[in-house]
Parts: sequence; C-alpha cells; structure tokens
Amino acid sequence: MTSKQKIILVSVLVVVAVVLIAVGGYFIAVFSSSSGQRSSGGFTYDVDGKTVTIISYTGSDATVTVPAKIGGRRVAKIAKGAFASSKATSLVFDDEIAQITFEDECFKGQTTLTYVQLPSSLKEIPESCFEDCTALEHIVLPSGVTTIGAGAFEGCTSLTYTGNDSTKKVVTLPEDLTSLGNSAFKDCSKISNVVFGSRIRTITKSAFEGCTQLSKIEFGEDSAITKIDDKAFYKTRVNGFTLPDGLQTIGEYAFADDTSSSFTALAIPATVTQIGQYAFSGCTYLQTVIFGEDSALTSMGDGVFRKCTYLSSITLPDSLVEIPALTFNGCGRLVKFEIGANITRIGEGAFGGIANLSTSTIEFTVADGNKNFTVVKLDDYYKVGTIGNTAKSHYLLMNADKSELLAYIGQFDYDDCINDTDNPDSDSFKFLISADISKTLKKIGAYAFSGLKADKLCLPNTVGEIGASFISGSEVVSVYFENGDCTLDEDAFEGISGKLNVLAFSEGSVKEFIDALNDEGNNDILFWVGVNWPD
Repeated sequence: MTSKQKIILVSVLVVVAVVLIAVGGYFIAVFSSSSGQRSSGGFTYDVDGKTVTIISYTGSDATVTVPAKIGGRRVAKIAKGAFASSKATSLVFDDEIAQITFEDECFKGQTTLTYVQLPSSLKEIPESCFEDCTALEHIVLPSGVTTIGAGAFEGCTSLTYTGNDSTKKVVTLPEDLTSLGNSAFKDCSKISNVVFGSRIRTITKSAFEGCTQLSKIEFGEDSAITKIDDKAFYKTRVNGFTLPDGLQTIGEYAFADDTSSSFTALAIPATVTQIGQYAFSGCTYLQTVIFGEDSALTSMGDGVFRKCTYLSSITLPDSLVEIPALTFNGCGRLVKFEIGANITRIGEGAFGGIANLSTSTIEFTVADGNKNFTVVKLDDYYKVGTIGNTAKSHYLLMNADKSELLAYIGQFDYDDCINDTDNPDSDSFKFLISADISKTLKKIGAYAFSGLKADKLCLPNTVGEIGASFISGSEVVSVYFENGDCTLDEDAFEGISGKLNVLAFSEGSVKEFIDALNDEGNNDILFWVGVNWPD
C-alpha cells in the first residue's frame, strides 16, 4: 500500500469515527430526554423533557406529599383523576415546587380528602378542580392564586375554612385573586364566613349559591368589586355586611331567599346603577333600605323587594322613573311610602299583597309634582273595640284620572271590622261602589286586592277590565260584578284557594270566561247571574 493510499484510508477512518461519535451522541441524547410513562414512590408519571406530569397515585398512604421533583425532573402538572384510586385523606404539596398546573376536574369527586395544602407557586385552580370533594373540610389557598375556575369547589359540602387557624372558620379568598368562576363555591353548605381580596372585580353567577350557612361576608375598604352577579348569594343566610363603594351592578336573585338570617338593614351605594330582578326577594327580615346620596340608580328589575315581609321603610332615589312589576309585592309592613316625583310607570302588582298591613299608621303618598298617580282615601271603616268602635282609614293607589286601581292599601279584616254602624256583622268589601271613584274606575289592576281579608268583594258597573291575580292570596269567596261584560285576564283568578263564587247582574263576557274555565276542568269557580249586592 502506497503512502498516498494510507493517507486516504486514515482520512476515511477518521470521518467514520466522527460520524459514529455524532450518531452515538445523538442516540444518547434522545434516550436521556425521551418521553415515557414511569413509576416511583407510588406515583405514575409521564416524562416530558425536564418535567413530569403525575397521572396517578397508587400508594396506600393516608397523607400524600407531592414532591417538587421525581427522578430528578420537576413536577409540573397534575392530570385529571390522578388521585381517583387513592384513599388519601390529606394531600400536601412540597412548597419547593417552583411552578405547577392542574388539569380541569383534577380532583373532582375525591371523596376521601379532608385536607389539602396547595403550593405557594400555584396561580390557577381550574374548572371543577375539587368539585364534589364532599369530605374536604380545610384547604390552604395560596395568596398568589389569581384564578379560581367555574365550579372549582362546587358541592364541597364539608368545606369550612382556608387558613391555618382551625378556630377561625373563615374562607379567605386569595389577595391576588382577580377571576372567580361561576358557581365556584356553589352548595358549599358549611361555609359561614367569606372574606374577599382587594383585586377581585366581579362576584360571579351563583358563586356562593346554596351556601346555606353563609352568614357573614366581608369586603375590604379598598375593594375593587363593581358587580355582584346573578344568584351570587342566592339561598344563603348573609347577615351583617356592607356593600362596597364603587359597586355598580347587583344581579338577578343576587341575595334572594335569604330567609334564615337577621339581615335587617341595607345600604345601597350611590354608585349602583342597576339592580336585577328579584335581587332581594324573600329577605324576610329586611326592614330598612337606604340609597346613597345622589344615587345613580336608573334601572330595577321586577320583584326586587318582593316578599320582604318586614320591610317598613324605603325611599327610592329620584333617578328612578319606574317602579317595576312586583317590586314590593307581599311587603305586608310597608306602611310608609312615597311615589317619587319622577315616577311615570308602576308595573303590575308592584304593591300587591299589602291589603292587610300590620299597623293602622299608614302614610302612603304621592310626591308633589307627580301628575301620573294619586292616592284616594276611602270611607273609614270601624274596628270593634272593647269600648265603642274605632274608625280606621284605608286607601287606594290609582293612576291620575282614577280610571285604574293599582293597589288597595289598608288593614281591613272582616273578622274584627265592620263597614258601618248599621250593619255590625257585615263581611263585604263594598267601598268601591260607594266612593266617588265608582264613576271613574274602569280597571282593577293585577294583584290589586291580593291578600284582602274580606268574604265578599263588590265591583261597580264602570269596571270593564280585571288584571291577573287580582284577589290572589285573599280570603274572598264571592266576587260581585255589576257589569257582566267585564273582561278578565286569563290569569285573573290565579292564586285563590278553595271554591269561588262569581256573581253578576247580567250574562255576558264574565259568564263566558267562567264557562270556558269549567270546560277546561276548573270546577272551583262557579257562576251565578241575576243577583243583588249583598246586605
């Protein structure tokens, strides 16, 4: 072999060696960084480069600690259902974990967990993360969490507190929290106290709905909350709280059905512009509502204070032009109220169900300057007393020309009242046919006599229209129509109990209406014709 050939051979061998070294290094690198499923210490995990995702735990420890690293690689994620087979009661994350995420529904339905300590590096608790963890009583929420997803703790019926002091049963939301998902704590029936951080702007839909023991909510002085969304505190028992300054919107049913607390007073900040329908409906112990000076409120939905049975004092802001339907329906202690100067519309049944007020001191007025409505005083009736008879006053809320009756306002009770001294046993409500309005009255509005305690109700011949549920919840068993051609709303007799006699002086549309009801199988309403006014 010549020298030249030797040189060429050596060169080739060098090149081959270099290639082999490079290829070998490549395979070594690939092998060392390859993905795959592995197990260690009861954890099964997926490797992805320098990080791992825990996909299951099959160990038998009652207290499980999630390490910062497994096999030298950083724990970066917990997969959905990773602890589904575990019977662990406590779950603790090593606080050396630098960064970690949970998949949606990560621990959902884990019914053995009673305690969880989350790592301080955690930023997000995703959707339904701990949903239906029914034994979970205590969870440590890091202050740096910015997001709690929809339904994250929904159905955690044992959840009581989030701090480290077991004597303080308080759920303190993280200070950095800016996003709270819908239904985040829905039906957490043992939460009693919630403290909100300063950065959250919206308490979302149904966030604490069904937290039936929730009695205290606390907003910081520097609260950024501008919206309390629909059903946020629906069916809770919130008691002492102050709505934050800067609040703009209170959603539908936000505090509705708060029937078990001693929530008696409410101050609505001047910044609130909108209150959704039935927002405080059923807050039975609410007595006083005060709107902030120069209130910006321009919109209220139907039934905002419906069935607030102890509500006695409220002055709506001048910025409102409408009292919507059912606003104060069933507020049987609302004895002092003024229809504001700027009110142009009162919705159906706004004042229904106040026909049997709890006191005779009634101050129901219309503000000077309001040309749309009026309050008409009826003839006094008499309450039987131990010594003689006591005159009692009662009123009608009507539109300006007295053609429509919106609500009867009074205390009439035929069990202990008499209409006149000549007829001490009278059980009839005949005031409409004797008053001056008998010449102008054309329509009985929806819920107008709701709750009336009278056996018989007499309607003059000028009345040609009857609204929905006009005697709902009343004790009326006979309605007399002088005008048999009166038109009735299809739901005119909704809300009555037992049999009802409908009597008219002549046949006409009233009879046709009752006949149609009977044809549909409603045989509790009977019609009679050719009658006279009751004695």
